[in-house]
Amino acid sequence: MSTDGSSFHPFLDKKEPLFFFSPDICRSISAEYERTVDLKGIDVYRYMLPAEALASPAVNPDNQCYCKDTVLTKNCTMAGLLDMTPCRGTPVFISLPHFLYGSNDLVQAVTGLNPNFDEHSIFLDVEPITGFTLRFAKRLQLNMLYGPSADIVLLNKIKDYTVFPILWVNETAALDDETADLFKKELISRMDLLEGFQIGLLTVGLIIFVSCTIGSLLVCRKQEKNTYPFVK
Repeated sequence: MSTDGSSFHPFLDKKEPLFFFSPDICRSISAEYERTVDLKGIDVYRYMLPAEALASPAVNPDNQCYCKDTVLTKNCTMAGLLDMTPCRGTPVFISLPHFLYGSNDLVQAVTGLNPNFDEHSIFLDVEPITGFTLRFAKRLQLNMLYGPSADIVLLNKIKDYTVFPILWVNETAALDDETADLFKKELISRMDLLEGFQIGLLTVGLIIFVSCTIGSLLVCRKQEKNTYPFVK
């Protein structure tokens, strides 16, 4: 089951991908656990958008509906580009900034592109106990298709159809210091207190168990001596 990405079910499992609905691409998509990071003193799970999300339909059949132009996509083998025409009703293509995870043909067709994983990837930082997303970065690039019939003077000399980046957006958000302190006070500190209380109870229980075991052995030993006085 997917959400809007702001929250997920509590007590997350690192092996379990998270699904959320993205209206930008008109579909649910998954994010996979990458590592645990520190966010203002709070341990959060970082989930990344995998490369498979933008893989070609030949690799990821779930992307088949985003391949409408078999010539442009080289018979649906081009990665990193989603055709949003059926969803938006206009010839618009969505990708990650600088065609991150895209085929070399996309990157090399336009001068100046430099895909960088740290700057151009999408991630969610989710607190594993509550399932709340405490920080995220959504980065998407809007592209248009231009070719020999383009009306723009600077582009009308293009002989082959080329996907040109128009703009890319970087939407990021994170909890503020005040909310982080409140979160740690109301949840983390109480969880630590509960964990300490549980350890204390286990320790006391272990001491009582050992004491009872030793007492039982001593009683049995005493009874044995009373029954067999010559047994040492």
